[in-house]
Amino acid sequence: MKRSLRIAFLLCLVILLFGALSICASATELKTGIGIVDGSGLRLRAKPNTDAEIISTAAQGDTVVIIRQVDDWYLVDYNLDIGYMSADYIIFKERENVELGYGKVNTASVNMRSTPSTDGDLVVQLAQGEKAYIIGFNCGWYKVQYNGLTGYIRSDLMELTEPPIANSNGSYVSAAEQLVSYAMNYLGTPYVWGGTSPSGFDCSGFTKYCYNAFDVNLNRTAAQQLGNGTKVDQLAVGDLVFFGNTYASSAAATHVGIYIGNNQFIHSANGGVKITSLSDSYYASRYVGARRIF
Repeated sequence: MKRSLRIAFLLCLVILLFGALSICASATELKTGIGIVDGSGLRLRAKPNTDAEIISTAAQGDTVVIIRQVDDWYLVDYNLDIGYMSADYIIFKERENVELGYGKVNTASVNMRSTPSTDGDLVVQLAQGEKAYIIGFNCGWYKVQYNGLTGYIRSDLMELTEPPIANSNGSYVSAAEQLVSYAMNYLGTPYVWGGTSPSGFDCSGFTKYCYNAFDVNLNRTAAQQLGNGTKVDQLAVGDLVFFGNTYASSAAATHVGIYIGNNQFIHSANGGVKITSLSDSYYASRYVGARRIF
């Protein structure tokens, strides 16, 4: 029995260690290519799906460093942020002359070689933390300049320290937009009276949970949340929208959701988390106002 427990414990350690290594690998593994953004407004997301949080947005022609492909997505480094971009809008380059800016050595020491191969002649050695200027990419190797010398360093042995010179800055994604993207992850989650977690939400449990992910602590009930933030008449993405008389209660608000734009809101109601139009006759007749939290 004790031997079985020891084996199970060791197995858990291996799984945890492998998971930790997998998470860290994105920043240090050998890169597979350079990507050129082929389309305006390509979004960098936290996960490889269109409902995932938006980290930033790339412009037409921007450069990304491709770490690897994940199904129909590329895991990339874009302006020093690691995330996923749709492979449909990326032109893949295995070799490319491109100024990526300075990169620093991330291990004890590395060999800068005359060709992009471990068989290439040794040009010079760089110590951990030293920087070289990256001017290209060739089959997993960065082409670099260092102290007047030109050579190649394996891409897993360097990390970028600045965005590529020619890149846009990536359009700003507001906290409210990130909140809406986060809330979308829970579409279809069951409605549970009193529920405050992804196993089941009630209306205010859902709004409280979503805002809590952005370090905002809302009050618990819809009526109480009507006291959070600032009253607004013109709606903006991320605002809380409130309704009354959705069940027998004298409270000023009995239902709440999050405005997502285009006259729609996301909320937890009968049928689970869903998107509904503010013009829906049931909700339009019960609308009592909105509050801006961000």
